[in-house]
Amino acid sequence: MLDKFKTWAARCLKQLLKILAIGSFHKNRIVFFSYHGKQYSCNPRYISEYIAARRLPFDIVWGFEHPDDYIYLKKQGIVLTKYLSLSFLRLCLTSRYIITNAEIPSWLPVTRRQTLINTWHGGGAYKRVGNAYMKETAEKQKRAELSRKTPCIYLSSSRAFTQMTIRQSFCHTGKVLEIGMPRNDILVSQDKPELYHKIRSHFAIPDDDKLLLYAPTYRNDKKASDYSLDYEAIRQALTEAFGGKWHILLRMHYFVMDQLPKTSAYIDASLYPDMQELLYASDILVTDYSSSIWDFALTGKPCLLYATDLNKYDLKRGFYSDIHTWPYPLAENVEELIQNIKSFDPKQYAENIEKHLLDLGSFEKGNASKTITKYLLKNL
Repeated sequence: MLDKFKTWAARCLKQLLKILAIGSFHKNRIVFFSYHGKQYSCNPRYISEYIAARRLPFDIVWGFEHPDDYIYLKKQGIVLTKYLSLSFLRLCLTSRYIITNAEIPSWLPVTRRQTLINTWHGGGAYKRVGNAYMKETAEKQKRAELSRKTPCIYLSSSRAFTQMTIRQSFCHTGKVLEIGMPRNDILVSQDKPELYHKIRSHFAIPDDDKLLLYAPTYRNDKKASDYSLDYEAIRQALTEAFGGKWHILLRMHYFVMDQLPKTSAYIDASLYPDMQELLYASDILVTDYSSSIWDFALTGKPCLLYATDLNKYDLKRGFYSDIHTWPYPLAENVEELIQNIKSFDPKQYAENIEKHLLDLGSFEKGNASKTITKYLLKNL
């Protein structure tokens, strides 16, 4: 009964909020928000920074749950507003563009004179999303469908993402810009060598030392301790296989990062604000089912999978394709992970990655920010 009321309320609120759109309209204004106002990150951030750096004729607004944490953005001429406040809603409804990386609330309307651009926050086609795995109540599915019925334009990183995720899982029949993800431009072009020093300096690591980034996905039935590694054994294997002195950066989801034990075995990178910078500066990525495997593949650097709950996760959520066919060496326990490190074959891995990107039909060319900005200017 409560679910039905929420769906009815979402429909009513959507109609009522259209009143806020009455009045002045700003054709040069863009409202950005990432992960429902929780971060200044991902594709919206890279589009915003591209526009701001070139002083293009746009007024930029960012919506945050805690706008005071981002006061420094005002120096760039960016207007800050509290996510889902009345001010935020009015700004959204009177701006030419809204750009986000997730579904907007089902009750937020978009008028005909506006364009909503959903960049999403993952590439390739790996774990199932949307209708492909949704096991929610009927009313929650209705609200999700209501949200997806809002006219929008999606960005796509690959042909597989367009077909499996956008068209099939999100049931989107509208426009798709197949241009790659703006956040991946730096990973494709590899034109920011200063990031190597920036990351190492931030974590007090010598420039010549090597970095392994361990970034598992969040699961609501796992504690932080369930993600633990034998860090010393991993470091020894890395030195044996690749040489050099290694450090391990651990990036956990904010829901569980406070549960991490304090130890010198790893460096906690959970609060670092930009995942793409960490990917750029790291020499190896270890994760499980994160879409960051797509991003990291663009660098050509080794990516290893460590999936201790594979069978359970596959049954609960599922994948678009058999995980064993992916180009990333797969381990289901620490011993297998260590063996995969020691036996890593760079030549075979490079061939597998090249084929994988070709099979999925990659659109990543390193110019997504430029391309989407041209689109915004052209369609003012």
